[in-house]
Amino acid sequence: MKKFLNILIVVIAFSFSSCEKDDICAGTTPTTPRLIVEFYDFSNPAVLKSIDNLSAIGNDQETGVIFNELAQDSTKYLISATSVALPLDISQDMTTYKLRVKANSTNPAVYNDDIIKIDYAREQIYVSRACGYKTIFYLNNVTRTPITNDSEWIRNITFEPSTIDNEQDIHVKIYW
Repeated sequence: MKKFLNILIVVIAFSFSSCEKDDICAGTTPTTPRLIVEFYDFSNPAVLKSIDNLSAIGNDQETGVIFNELAQDSTKYLISATSVALPLDISQDMTTYKLRVKANSTNPAVYNDDIIKIDYAREQIYVSRACGYKTIFYLNNVTRTPITNDSEWIRNITFEPSTIDNEQDIHVKIYW
């Protein structure tokens, strides 16, 4: 009986030794970063300028980027700030957004749309068994496409070709 108990203990010990310690992906683990865009005053390029009720709708999407997860109505798609974080498509090398200022208005004479196209290369990086992969992006180009019969609110866009591997850096500056 004592021999059986010793064998049982050894079998149990070996079965637990094969478990990986990081079977849960910690919330602090870096994941796929978003594109960080800051807004500046066109007439004074050194000054940040807050944007009012901005919405960002991705190409071929019905709804926009959720900026306020706590909101229960359409205000969850709006942000008023000097910077925004926009997710990039991990399955393509380009993401297009329609950026709308004063998007809380239903009057087309009040709100204003501009389209930006973000061109990048991407690379998947293995994080861990629990977290899987994350994508890092290599920013190549950001352009604005005018919308017919619309006044342009984006006056200039600047960026540096760079690696988007965190959300602490500013990747794109929009002057309006």
